Amino acid sequence: MHRVLLTGGPTLLRDAYAHIIAASAVLTLQGQTAALPDALAQLPAVRPDLLLIDAGALPNSPTAATQLILRQAAARTRLAVIGDVPTPDIASFVRAGVTGILGRDIDVPHFVAALDLVSGGGLVISSLDALLDARDTRAVAAPSELEHLSDRERQILALVASERDNHALAQLLGLSPLTVKTHVNRILRKLGATSRAHLVAIAYESGLITPGRPLPLS
Repeated sequence: MHRVLLTGGPTLLRDAYAHIIAASAVLTLQGQTAALPDALAQLPAVRPDLLLIDAGALPNSPTAATQLILRQAAARTRLAVIGDVPTPDIASFVRAGVTGILGRDIDVPHFVAALDLVSGGGLVISSLDALLDARDTRAVAAPSELEHLSDRERQILALVASERDNHALAQLLGLSPLTVKTHVNRILRKLGATSRAHLVAIAYESGLITPGRPLPLS
């Protein structure tokens, strides 16, 4: 079961999230805090699989300081934000390491499934269309950043977005799993990404891939 730590938002609402998580067969509640700094301070000791942050605990627009805090938290656990996140800010949050962005109108089964997926390393964004529409308005994984990638690295970045693991990618490309792992690690470093799910978001945000377009296999 994935361990979840809750933080931020009105007490009644936070208690409702806690009740749903505690009643789930795939999640377990490790605790909740009213303030984000308190939750961040607990991360080293509690070591949750996921920190679920109410959007109200964050500034209306993610500042450089907020992004730094999120990146530091993402180095310890996976992050999800629930609440009203303006479309122009979605990619900034993803860039900072948030791999789950959920709207308040999400129903209980989808809420549980989303937290389970994000806790396991997946990417969940309530509106992928919003993310794609917003990708041209911010410098998040901008094409200029992708220019630092080799052709092979761009190809692997696009294929990672299909959720293939390294062994499957190695077979597909005729490379060794170790070579693919080396490429993926180099891409993570070059793009400042924190996870494979983060790479998926970058691939979409940058326009490297779009839904319905064939992936580059050669």
